Amino acid sequence: MTVEETAALLGPSAEAVEALSASKQEPNWMRDKRRAAWQLSTELSMPSGKEEEWRRTDLRGLKWESYYPLPPLLSMAHNRESIPTALTPHLGLPETTTGGVLLHGDGSALWGSLDETLRQQGVIFCDLDTAVQQHAALVEPHFMTDAVPVSSNMFTALHGALWNGGTFLYVPRGAHVTLPLQTLTAHLTASGMMHPHTLLVADEQSHVTLVEEQFSGSAELPGLHNGVVELYLKAGSHVTYLQMQNWSRRLWGIAHQGAAQAADSQLCWASAGLGSRLHWTGVNVQLREPGSHAKLFGVMLTDGRQHLDYQTMQDHQAPHTESDLTFKNALLGRSRTVFRGVVWLHPEAQQTAAYQSAHGLLLSSKARADAIPILEIEADDVRCKHGATTGRIDDDHMFYLMSRGLSYQEAQRMIVNGFLETVVTEFPVEGFQEKIRLAVDARI
Repeated sequence: MTVEETAALLGPSAEAVEALSASKQEPNWMRDKRRAAWQLSTELSMPSGKEEEWRRTDLRGLKWESYYPLPPLLSMAHNRESIPTALTPHLGLPETTTGGVLLHGDGSALWGSLDETLRQQGVIFCDLDTAVQQHAALVEPHFMTDAVPVSSNMFTALHGALWNGGTFLYVPRGAHVTLPLQTLTAHLTASGMMHPHTLLVADEQSHVTLVEEQFSGSAELPGLHNGVVELYLKAGSHVTYLQMQNWSRRLWGIAHQGAAQAADSQLCWASAGLGSRLHWTGVNVQLREPGSHAKLFGVMLTDGRQHLDYQTMQDHQAPHTESDLTFKNALLGRSRTVFRGVVWLHPEAQQTAAYQSAHGLLLSSKARADAIPILEIEADDVRCKHGATTGRIDDDHMFYLMSRGLSYQEAQRMIVNGFLETVVTEFPVEGFQEKIRLAVDARI
């Protein structure tokens, strides 16, 4: 019996949790976290579809028994030249424009690099398995305790029990990382169940940019993704986090992502949703102390029968905080997007400003875009606004461009690029912007 067949028989189970932890020779504190998370997952149930955040995403087609946990199959490459050739095109950003790169395949760390100057400054950028072994004092107090609590729901509990692979980034107090750090997660095995975890801790007065890209080895590779992203911003820190999800069209995905911001911290969070058959993403930004500020941007491009659902929360828990969110999505075929954004101002969040807007561009009469902006305001000295629009391309615009010699496809591509560009330019890494533009052009 092969490793894959053995893993498939185990499936998600207490035995699989024990086997996974033992294979990694994890310290007792992480093994105990996994056991507690598994017990919690058995006590929680799948969303029924009646919950407001799940009401527009149908999970009845998700069959857990069709997927199996992925064992570590590949070893670390010694240098960039020994990376599997199928993965090298995805590295994208040249080494000369990055401070470090980390590449994962099916839960295994394949290759990594970090600028020696950053290493000497105390920056830690490594796979999460290594961090658990070597930097427990930084990982243990942050791992699924606060930004994304393990008890949030069945998916987070299952992730806490079966997480396999991921990225750890720690930026020490006062360190300014001027070049972006890049992490890539590849889905390479058919019917694999992935639970990648990203944990970023930015200490006081530090600055850093992390670029994360998720992709599959082929457009028709079936799989299941249940990921978590946690960002911790200490007082006065500045973090830019950019993510592009470009999984295969046969992958089902769930992602829980959260940020916990201390006083005077600055967060720029930009997401691009391009892939997956169905993907639900929850983003929760908690502005916990005065002076914290968050800017969130998102783009979605869907076609075929894709279904992408983003649930965002701008959670203002303290006075003198500010958040700003803009999402834009373009839809082809019979695809559907959902954006449900909540702005929550607690009673303590006086003299706070918050804004959110969501805009959908329908390129097909059968596409559907749902935009649900929600304000929950419990403070009385605030500025809070929201807006949402959905519509089709203006026929006059198409006629004008085609009368100048452009084909229908060229005219449509030009309009879509112009529509999305105001958000794409907010991804403050030029090479990453170009990746998104190329992905959009290839779909239209």
